[in-house]
Amino acid sequence: MRSSAAERSRPTLWDGLVVLAVLAAAGALFFLLLPRGGNFLTARVVLNQEVVTEFPLSALTGTVTFDVPGAEYPITIEAEPGRIRVSHSDCPSQDCVRTGWVSRSGGQIVCLPNRLIITITGSDAPQADAVTG
Repeated sequence: MRSSAAERSRPTLWDGLVVLAVLAAAGALFFLLLPRGGNFLTARVVLNQEVVTEFPLSALTGTVTFDVPGAEYPITIEAEPGRIRVSHSDCPSQDCVRTGWVSRSGGQIVCLPNRLIITITGSDAPQADAVTG
């Protein structure tokens, strides 16, 4: 006896399990890739292998814009809570400007003509300055 086309196209228990597994994997990836709150980010601006400034991005309450003194080509940096970018530079390549906003720990913006590196460092919690017994 042959089964009808309607019976063959009905979802089975295994079909339901596969759908649930895919949804669970997608949900897990979504939560793993979400930015975590409480991330303490610090930006370090280095020009010619010397630290120009270092400040906590997480502590900013508004937009901060400043020019980097001593750069061969004028360069302007813009920082907001949790992110930083080069908003303007007169360097020939403009790679630093095209990098855009950087907001994750380990992220860098590099301007080779100016010999400038902006690095973001951070952790999920502030590190202890000292531990007492």
